[in-house]
Amino acid sequence: MFMIEGYENIKPNLRVCILNWNGGDTLNQCVNSILSNNANNFRVTVIDNCSTDGSIEKLDSQIELIQLEKNYGFSAGYNLGLNRCLSDNDEYIIILNYDTTLDSNFISSITDQITKNGPDYIYGAKILYDDNRDLIWYGGGVTNLSKGIISHIGIRENHENYSSQSETDYVTGCCMIIHKDNYLKLGGFDQSFFMYNEDVDLCLRAKKIGVYCIYVPSAIVYHKVSFSTGGNYSIKKILLKSKSSYTLFRKYFTAPKAFFLLFKYFIRSLFNMNSKKKHGYR
Repeated sequence: MFMIEGYENIKPNLRVCILNWNGGDTLNQCVNSILSNNANNFRVTVIDNCSTDGSIEKLDSQIELIQLEKNYGFSAGYNLGLNRCLSDNDEYIIILNYDTTLDSNFISSITDQITKNGPDYIYGAKILYDDNRDLIWYGGGVTNLSKGIISHIGIRENHENYSSQSETDYVTGCCMIIHKDNYLKLGGFDQSFFMYNEDVDLCLRAKKIGVYCIYVPSAIVYHKVSFSTGGNYSIKKILLKSKSSYTLFRKYFTAPKAFFLLFKYFIRSLFNMNSKKKHGYR
């Protein structure tokens, strides 16, 4: 990594955007963790996908709220919400799941990395399981589409083993930091993805325009994994991810090849689910 001339001592303006759908008290825990960060270079916006649980009624008055007319899913929800809330003053977007909480030094850590490395990166945090904060959920991402491989690095390993900053294949949409101009240049998320792999797709497209991904272990996030889809190793989540994986494969391969890769991905996911459940994971 290197220092970009002219970025020293400049604190970029950050727009933290949370997409919510029936987040309940979990949403407010996320918001409170952001507001607890000792920094003044950020604003928080909640984009609500037509929740029905009253979660947005409990929001702090400091929070900007954008209410969508229906549940548009992840990609379209973020695209619509960001188009409505971004201003000329916003420089970086922090895309954040509502089922996360931030470490109290998160904003300062990610600000430091931005000032050192500049806009031509997508930044990703070290993400730990909320119910076991010694274990990694995301320590970088690896893709090998020709073999049907899309995977986080380090899942359920000790987080101390993933303390080195490095470039990585993709940054998870659970917590993604991207310069506003690059997000707009890419046209945001591909709305053919309703949920899952829109982050991988965005990062693959970003690489084509010279924007790479960095894993930043000093910026720490805690994740209540798959709060809305029944657990990390649920059949519901496997089906949702398999559907979006086919959409991703189809962008790069013929239909027969994409179906073959989907089959490999699905079988691998089922095997991992059964293996992890034997060890009591969810």
